[in-house]
Amino acid sequence: MAIHCAKTAGALSLERLKQPILVEYKTSASDLVTAVDKEVEKHVIQAIIKEFPDHGILGEESMFEGNPADYETLWIIDPIDGTTNFVHQQINFSVSIAVYHKGEGLVGVVYDPSRDELFYAVKGQGAYLNDRRLGLTKQVKLEEALLCTSVFWNKRAEQIGIDQIVKRLAGKVRGMRLLGSAALEISYVAAGRLDGYVSMSLNAWDFGAARIIVEEAGGVATKMNGEPLPFDQKSSVMACNPAFYEELRQFLNLEGK
Repeated sequence: MAIHCAKTAGALSLERLKQPILVEYKTSASDLVTAVDKEVEKHVIQAIIKEFPDHGILGEESMFEGNPADYETLWIIDPIDGTTNFVHQQINFSVSIAVYHKGEGLVGVVYDPSRDELFYAVKGQGAYLNDRRLGLTKQVKLEEALLCTSVFWNKRAEQIGIDQIVKRLAGKVRGMRLLGSAALEISYVAAGRLDGYVSMSLNAWDFGAARIIVEEAGGVATKMNGEPLPFDQKSSVMACNPAFYEELRQFLNLEGK
């Protein structure tokens, strides 16, 4: 069901790209929402409620009428993760859908409609990219790692000095990248295209599905300080190959305190 919702939502977003896109600002000129975001979220919500009327939904555009906290089973959805990319580039955006039961992640789906790439995982059953099973078995050293981060323009990161730590980290690792879609970036860690991802202040719908995928692929996903990730709250996120997880965690936290 989650895969079906993600694929139909992705198809809808691609169809709407053929038409002029109405763009609105949320909090600033860099925080965008489009009519397509709202339409896609509504489409997904309707499909879920029709099949599972007793489930709750936590979505970026807050179009679910109930209180997500009242439900044991919660769908966490981002209709278009990477709206700025959707508007400007028409690539590097994704549909993110996760299912949690009593706070435990059961299903994670991240679909990139522009490339027709489906990342998905079911708890205890592994992670996949289309039909290929994903597994982080390569022993990667931190200095060999290709990392991804979005901390450089985060105000909280500046306040506590994490941005400067990550700049030093950039000089230690093989390279740094930024795609502009957290769900895709974390999924890329699961696929081995990136070795690690670090970010401050992500919303639950940004990482809810992808963290399940990276964990089922054998990776590690926690807060930047090593604490467990919440499932329904904003949080920092560190997801990476387990071979250098502890070294990365210590680099980020011991140098910055």
